[in-house]
Amino acid sequence: MRKIFQNNPKHFLGIHQNTIKRPRSLSYIPSSIKQNQFLLSEITTILQSDNWETILSASKVPKKLNPHVIQMLLQENQVGIQSNAKKITFLAITLCNHHLYGCVSLLVDEMIAMRLSPLWVLDSFVSCYKESFGSSCVDLNHKVFEVIVDRYRVKGLLDEAAEIFLKNDEFEPSPLFFNSFLKDLIKGKKLELFLKVCEAMREKVGFFDVYAYTNMIKVYCMVGDVEKAKEVFVKMGVNGCDPNSFTYNVIIDGLCKTGRLDEAVEFKKSMVNKGLVPDVFLYTTLVNCFCKMKRWEDARTVLNEMRDAGVEPNVVTYNALVNGFMSEGDVEAAFRVKDEMAAGCVGANLVCYNTLLHWLCKMHKLDRVHELINEMISLGMKLDFRTYTLLIHGYCKAKRMNDAFAVVEEMKKLDLQPNAKSYGLLIIGLCHTLDLEKAEALMLEPSVKNLKLDHVVYETLLSACSKVNDYRKSKKVLEMMKENAIVPNEICYGNVIGCLCRVKKMEEARFYMNEMMDNGLEPNAHIFGALINAYCKLGELNVANKYFYAVLGRGLVPLISTYEILIQENCKSANLIDAFSIFRFVLSRKFFSVMCTYRVLLDSLMKWSKYVEVSGLLMELKNEGIVFNLSSYSLIFCLCDRGKVGEAYKLVEDGWFTPNIYTYNILMKGFFRVGNTEKAKQLFDEIKRKGLTPDDLMYQTMFTGFRKLRDLNAACGILDETAQKGISLAPYEYDRLVDYCYKIGDLEKAKELTQKMTAIGLTLRSVDTSDFKDQETKRSQMGI
Repeated sequence: MRKIFQNNPKHFLGIHQNTIKRPRSLSYIPSSIKQNQFLLSEITTILQSDNWETILSASKVPKKLNPHVIQMLLQENQVGIQSNAKKITFLAITLCNHHLYGCVSLLVDEMIAMRLSPLWVLDSFVSCYKESFGSSCVDLNHKVFEVIVDRYRVKGLLDEAAEIFLKNDEFEPSPLFFNSFLKDLIKGKKLELFLKVCEAMREKVGFFDVYAYTNMIKVYCMVGDVEKAKEVFVKMGVNGCDPNSFTYNVIIDGLCKTGRLDEAVEFKKSMVNKGLVPDVFLYTTLVNCFCKMKRWEDARTVLNEMRDAGVEPNVVTYNALVNGFMSEGDVEAAFRVKDEMAAGCVGANLVCYNTLLHWLCKMHKLDRVHELINEMISLGMKLDFRTYTLLIHGYCKAKRMNDAFAVVEEMKKLDLQPNAKSYGLLIIGLCHTLDLEKAEALMLEPSVKNLKLDHVVYETLLSACSKVNDYRKSKKVLEMMKENAIVPNEICYGNVIGCLCRVKKMEEARFYMNEMMDNGLEPNAHIFGALINAYCKLGELNVANKYFYAVLGRGLVPLISTYEILIQENCKSANLIDAFSIFRFVLSRKFFSVMCTYRVLLDSLMKWSKYVEVSGLLMELKNEGIVFNLSSYSLIFCLCDRGKVGEAYKLVEDGWFTPNIYTYNILMKGFFRVGNTEKAKQLFDEIKRKGLTPDDLMYQTMFTGFRKLRDLNAACGILDETAQKGISLAPYEYDRLVDYCYKIGDLEKAKELTQKMTAIGLTLRSVDTSDFKDQETKRSQMGI
């Protein structure tokens, strides 16, 4: 089997010559011009006769004809043959009986050029054969049928060829013709038609050869149906058709492309067990797949295995390794592979170097890029267009625009004219550096203006203009797109409308939104969000609310930021009816989580002191069994901050939410702030009864509160408790308390506190009155 492949590689590749011999070039026809003219005269005379069919059947002239004569006959059209399908058909069948398939091909081509229906052409041949030759169409199948299908196939009319193939149930094409037809169907990506042809062939002959089975496996792999491909593979063996190396290559490649690498390895083992030798394509397929799956050691193992088998890795194998290591960020491993290529007989090529450059630029390793470029030049490599494009991209990503422009100038010197991609990279790079003036100037240059830049270039430029709120340039870029016949998409319009909204050009923003809808584009949630945000800032809440309901009416999901600003502005304006209406809509449609939806409204209501509504919402949440700790914490803080500590405590007391240690700490600070020391003490005791452990912050709150309210005994009691628990308070608090003892003349207590401070390693700091007042002011500002 291997000798066959070596002697005829076309068999190995699944490529078969057509059973119909192609007419050789006219310059190689042995007949002289004089002889051809004589034959043309004779065949013309016959065809002009009244009983031309009888004369032609009995004449020896047909078997002397050649493609030259047929071509002249068709060109001169002396007998009206070009428009006479019957004469063409009869002559074709006659020539086919003499095995002059090249001549027949020219006649069938003429019928195809007449734009006749494929089935009409087929019926014409069948009818003519039956009427004129008085026989069944069995012989016709072998002599004519393949010619007809083949001529449609050669001209790329695969649907028409398949139509004829599928129509005639009696036709049994030769294996070579069938496999050629299958190969062309695959090449033309007519995969569904391919399967229909295979099914028809199976019904006709009941079996396939190895090439047909292999092509079937290939098609199933192409459409991602690897299970079906495996079924065909098994069926081959059942039907006594042994798969060859190419069959294994196809199914292993299909398994690798679908990530079923372990199965691919098992197929490779099966192949070796059957005495077939894996080739460089199969090994490269496995190496490439192992690299993509980041199984580096397995890739190395396959590489070593192929060397041990005497199969030398090729450029594709090494490039797969280089790309794999670079994608993983292992630059040194990739460079070692490159050096290995250079040291071996393969040699690192431009593709390998460009792969390295691509990843180095992506990683911003420009120093290594320069080293690699110098190495390429020293090896005598000629940098290609891709190399320069990679350099431009790398410099633009690193925001080294001067270097990027220098590369473009170098390209021009070498007659490598920068294209739309090259200039597009420069414009995008300028946008990232917000050098919009230079970006616009570059787009207007004659060498760039006539190029069709990529859509992404315009999107990036519009995004940059929007970032700096340059609405004039935004509009100008949009008009440039229209002039260059590039239709702006939702992203382009969104950037322009967003920019106009931020500079409060609402009339123009609405104009562009109407324009995009006229062009068949639907505004998205971001565009509506920009309009709503702008109208909220302008105080036009009615308009903003209408746009929000338009978002809901179009079935769009609003942005959380849009919902937030609408709720905030409506609460700020005391427009609570609209605020709750929007809230209910959002809640019912479950755009965001329940917690998030409630939080936005609660935070806004608390911010604008709408405590009654807050209480109602909290009761609603409680009835639904939702504990809202985060928002309750915020509510307690807001109420205490406004001196409404009694209302805050009532929320806890009524059980609307479960307080934690932080909630209690805020309440205690609030009570100390309003001078209610007893309530703060009660809360402190309540914490202990509930099994909560006071933390350092809470002891600090209690101590500071007692000290500021001049409750010396209570403050000292907190000090004793913290000392027992090993908790240290802020040193300045001890100083303030000692200082207070001296001021009220309680020298014994001052002395006692000083000794306690010394015992825990603190030193009394002398504090004058001004310093005391300053610190007292600071602590007051901190809410202590």
